[in-house]
Amino acid sequence: PMTALDVVRRRLYAFSLIDEIGPLYAVYTLLFLDNGLSASQISTVFVIWAAVAIALEIPSGAIADMVDRRPLVAVALGLRAVGIAVWLIEPSYAGVLVGAALWALHTSLASGAWEALVHDELAALDAADEYAPVMARIGQFSNLGIATGTIVATVALSLGGSIELLGWITVAFHLVSIRQVVVLPDVRWVSADPHHGSEEPTSGASAVAEWTATMRDGLREIARSRTLVGLVAITAVFEGLFVVDEYVPLLARDRGADDALVPVFVLAVWVGLLAGGELAARRPRLPPAVLGPALAAGAALMAVAVQVESLRVLVLVGIGYAAHEAIWVLGDARLQERIGARRRATVTSVRSFLAGILATLAFLVVGAWSSGDDPRRGLLAVVAVLAATGVAATWLVPPAELATGRGTATDPPGDGDPR
Repeated sequence: PMTALDVVRRRLYAFSLIDEIGPLYAVYTLLFLDNGLSASQISTVFVIWAAVAIALEIPSGAIADMVDRRPLVAVALGLRAVGIAVWLIEPSYAGVLVGAALWALHTSLASGAWEALVHDELAALDAADEYAPVMARIGQFSNLGIATGTIVATVALSLGGSIELLGWITVAFHLVSIRQVVVLPDVRWVSADPHHGSEEPTSGASAVAEWTATMRDGLREIARSRTLVGLVAITAVFEGLFVVDEYVPLLARDRGADDALVPVFVLAVWVGLLAGGELAARRPRLPPAVLGPALAAGAALMAVAVQVESLRVLVLVGIGYAAHEAIWVLGDARLQERIGARRRATVTSVRSFLAGILATLAFLVVGAWSSGDDPRRGLLAVVAVLAATGVAATWLVPPAELATGRGTATDPPGDGDPR
């Protein structure tokens, strides 16, 4: 018979799969190109996309530490669906910017909230030590969903379907994913706190004061722990530099691939992510001495894929992303092990805030160094930073902790890892 933990796992995996089956994700940069945007304009879209997410990241993380995270993630999904619809209805530069801003709002609301929600679902079942393998599997199901959507895009385009059709299919899938997240069990840590969950209405001033205090407590928790400072910083780099895949369609088209073949090279990236997630799920306690060099080697392969003028060599981006995904999942798990539950979304959002800044800088570099539709010079600079981060990870990513119960749903306010 299935246990309660099995049920939660299946619901999390189902949501992760369905939420990412969007055939537009593989080719939306081509939608931009087909409507007159240049590589430099697309990079500015990415910059504004990241900037909006950065501005709202930490404030939205504090909100996720105050309310039920399930409807918050559902609202975020709805905003992304609306943003994609705007792209399809008004695919001009201005329309693309509006859609990207809505997607950025989705990102800021969901980041931090999602990791905290998953951790709380597991902690409620005394399974917080399962976070690393569960998040690795969630990543795999997400990437499997994207791969499925990529295959759908490939088949649809080869049969004469339009990119706009793929966009409306992607919008429709949001309705299913929203339902999947709202049926997860309500395991808010606030339900165990006598100061929360009452029927008494909260005044606007009190809510703002609580929100401000939540942000302040999260920032203090990071500042008083050298381990947390290092983990937040390096996992921000891991998260922020997942940008090379955004340019794979442009690189593929520039090397002679027709639109029906472009999703195949995007698919290679998602296969690599699946492989990296599998490694993280099976070896959640890999030491930093293995993880750091693996990322550096993967970045070197990505550099070859970007620079060499060969369509086939482009699949090496997938191998590089396998290493990137593994160290990202395990670095995040080792961060979550060391955060108190009542500041989990806020601390995670600080990490995502820094990641957004790095992503913005990366897109600015690629945009500034692009020559027409050729983004290679900027991408090589991004990959070089990623390789250096792999070296630094040997010292900044700590070993996995033994399961101690830290970070469960009943952590009292003010605790944390003071080292």
